[in-house]
Amino acid sequence: MLLRSGDLAGFARRLWRRLVALLNALGRLGGPMSHVQWRERWVDLTDGEREAVAGWASATRFAVVVGDGPPEAVEATVASLAAQLHDRWVLSASALDVAAVGTTSGVADWVVGLEPGVVLHEAALATVAHAIDADPDLRLVYADFDHLDGDGAPCDPCFLPDWNPDLFDGLGRISPLVGRHRSVAAPQGGGGPPLSGRVVAHLPFVLASRPGHMRASDPAPVRRRWPVGDPPPRVSVLIPTRDQGRLLEACLTSLRSVTTYPDVEIVVVDHESTEQRARDVIDFLADDQDALVVPFSGPFNFAAMCNRAAEAASGDVLVLLNNDTEVVAPDWLNEFVGQLGRPEVGVVGALLLFGDGTIQHAGVHPGVGGLMGHSHKHRPGNDSGYHGRLTVAHEVAAVTGACLGVTRALWDRLGGLDEENLTVAYNDIDLCLNARAAGLRVMLAPHAVLHHHESVSRGYDEDPARRARLAGEVATMEERWGDALHADPAHSPNLSLDGDGFNPASEPRVASPWRT
Repeated sequence: MLLRSGDLAGFARRLWRRLVALLNALGRLGGPMSHVQWRERWVDLTDGEREAVAGWASATRFAVVVGDGPPEAVEATVASLAAQLHDRWVLSASALDVAAVGTTSGVADWVVGLEPGVVLHEAALATVAHAIDADPDLRLVYADFDHLDGDGAPCDPCFLPDWNPDLFDGLGRISPLVGRHRSVAAPQGGGGPPLSGRVVAHLPFVLASRPGHMRASDPAPVRRRWPVGDPPPRVSVLIPTRDQGRLLEACLTSLRSVTTYPDVEIVVVDHESTEQRARDVIDFLADDQDALVVPFSGPFNFAAMCNRAAEAASGDVLVLLNNDTEVVAPDWLNEFVGQLGRPEVGVVGALLLFGDGTIQHAGVHPGVGGLMGHSHKHRPGNDSGYHGRLTVAHEVAAVTGACLGVTRALWDRLGGLDEENLTVAYNDIDLCLNARAAGLRVMLAPHAVLHHHESVSRGYDEDPARRARLAGEVATMEERWGDALHADPAHSPNLSLDGDGFNPASEPRVASPWRT
């Protein structure tokens, strides 16, 4: 179909995704690749590559500051500096002296601070300089890294996302290899300075190795609590439902008895419920002054039901919520409202757990397990996530409409959900992509925790009619968003697109500059 339509770029994207999935599958059949093997294949230089990197011409100069530490650790770091294929660098006593620091070819405009014991890849400074030369507007450059075990062997890679300031600020660290222009203030506490992503470059290549014992001394993650306002805005929780009275009753009970947020309106959209228990629960809402029932008839259309609920709601904040959810964290709405009060945030989502307490949703990632997949799926509910990311709120590509918050102002500005072309699937993803296209962040708030009994109320798309509808919705998304559909502010081209989304890919999806 893509070839007949002339969409060669789309065909190439789909072919590449299938090829990568096949390579990953073949890698699994042959047994998991160790990180040492992965490095040998994708990180270590051949003689030809080493010669090519040494031939890169760059005028970028670095002042390198090595922190205090045991002599053997400092010596290891300095030895890796001496082996650099880029020779325009000099050791500086401290970052404060950088303005006066010069190399053999002039004043150093860039600062690299290194912990003692960190060992740089021989092409590390050359690759950072290569990125700076390609974009003179850059002010911060950082790279992926791994760790060294007790025997000095590489292990435990940390594949970072592109600039994700909430993640880095919350974790209190970016990478052991960060180059910053001397006009940029040194980051406080290891997190990222307040920069626009347009002047930050992420190099998705393992260019530094950090001693494993340093992980115990990492900064503690910081849970930032954003104010909800005084008085806090009214929140309208929009719940589409049909029958399933037991689930609906549990959902409403948890909303009222567990949630501590002070001003909540419940808007239930009743899609022709006939089950007696469901009717009893819905009819009981008639006596609740903070509840509203909106009737809906016709074929199931999740987007239309949410749109009708939003039209009837009185809140300044709208929360889409499935009827098969139950509140776990009492302050989940405080998390939502606090995030949505930030001018840079457009949409927020929750950490959702299966009934057995394992993770069902911790953000949506393009390409993971298909067009869109949930990260960290089936990990324990208290798992800290890939290198600690589930301990702090951070930007993601999208969040599920099973529990999604947005301000009414943005909902109206974006036109709500697409009830014409995305009646059931991907309307939530489309809303998130619209918010991101407007320059706003989509945030995962991992401290906002609910249970989600996934697809209990509607079932899976197994019959032919549902499969045909789903195929049409996928086509709509691919045609509407193109390459933007696959952009992910929380993932890495070094991570696999199968499993829970955080295993190393057998082949990176971005080639290192010495291999292009």
